[in-house]
Amino acid sequence: HGIAARRAWGFDMNRTYRGGSVTPDPSLFTAVMEGQWEIVREKLLALATTAAIMTAVAISVSILLLFLSLALVVVFRILVVPTTPASTRQELVFDYVSAAPTAVSSFLGAKETKALALYDNPKLITDAALTSSRVLTPGQRFDVSVSLTLPETRHNVDAGVFQVRAELLTARGEVIANATRPAMLVHTGAEVRALRLLVSWPLHALGLVEEVRTVTLPMFEGVGERLTRPFAGVRVTVVPRAGGGPNAVPQMWRAHADLRMDMSALTRFLYHYPASSFAVMVLVTWGYLCAAALLVFAAAAAAGVVRVPTGFAGEVVRRASAADAGKQRLDPFFDGMGLTTSSDDEAVSAGPTPSRLSADSEGGETTTNGGGGGGGGEGLRQRRVTNQADYFERVE
Repeated sequence: HGIAARRAWGFDMNRTYRGGSVTPDPSLFTAVMEGQWEIVREKLLALATTAAIMTAVAISVSILLLFLSLALVVVFRILVVPTTPASTRQELVFDYVSAAPTAVSSFLGAKETKALALYDNPKLITDAALTSSRVLTPGQRFDVSVSLTLPETRHNVDAGVFQVRAELLTARGEVIANATRPAMLVHTGAEVRALRLLVSWPLHALGLVEEVRTVTLPMFEGVGERLTRPFAGVRVTVVPRAGGGPNAVPQMWRAHADLRMDMSALTRFLYHYPASSFAVMVLVTWGYLCAAALLVFAAAAAAGVVRVPTGFAGEVVRRASAADAGKQRLDPFFDGMGLTTSSDDEAVSAGPTPSRLSADSEGGETTTNGGGGGGGGEGLRQRRVTNQADYFERVE
């Protein structure tokens, strides 16, 4: 609206109109070199005002974007970072009554176990209770391994190869996945065993070292947690080799199952360093949002959708000055451009009023507007032209 009105009055966009003549608007450097200190003061004041207003606006927008960054990071961590422990270990107690010893272990917490214990039969557990009692979040990938600690006895050496079968179970006892792995106690020669005993016999005498071997078997890798059939426990069965008989069942000192979440490098960093990762993510997100806001504002200003910083600052100053002076009404002629009136009707009835145009004409410059000398209507028209020029000088 301001550009259209200025062109309608016949103003050049890069000129200042004084006394009916066109004079170039001197730059700050030119004004300093020519000693025009009043112009220098006005330009520096306008520059300082614009900088202060734009700084205040930038700080307000930055604070808003900071809170938005905090919200985005919190939501991202809730959706991506696991809330359960990264790894869990449960002991396996094998039942040697059967020909194939079996052990069942649950990874559910005490709260979930207590809630499911209300059902006399696991088959009667409802779907709602099943999905609410889970170890991992849906979609989370995990690994399960089984570790068997075998004593170095002649029986275990003679047992040879045996089979370990593992099954992932729900709280109802339903099988989610199963896997099987062969295992055996590695044979060690008599000479190696004697040399090892000779070196570590004081530790053996004090009970600090045991003659055992640990066999670790990775049973499941990269299994995804399901939404309707959540993982709750594991069942491990030791099966002797075919034709081995009872002597093919190995003797076990202890056993346990390990559950580990399968996380990427980024998720692992976010999980193990929550405070540092949160601060870094907030700063990075905040920086990206501020840069994006700056680019969007620059594009909108270039397209003419929003005002440029100088025009915005001039509008803020004008409104603040009008509010302080009690001037709440805008001149309807300029359609809300911010040019206030000063009782034009009184100026017409009182006769010609001195203005900057008439002052310039007294200084020797020619002021002609259709041949008039300076009646009431001419003074009113010249005052409106002068007010409009002053306004656009402040804005630019």
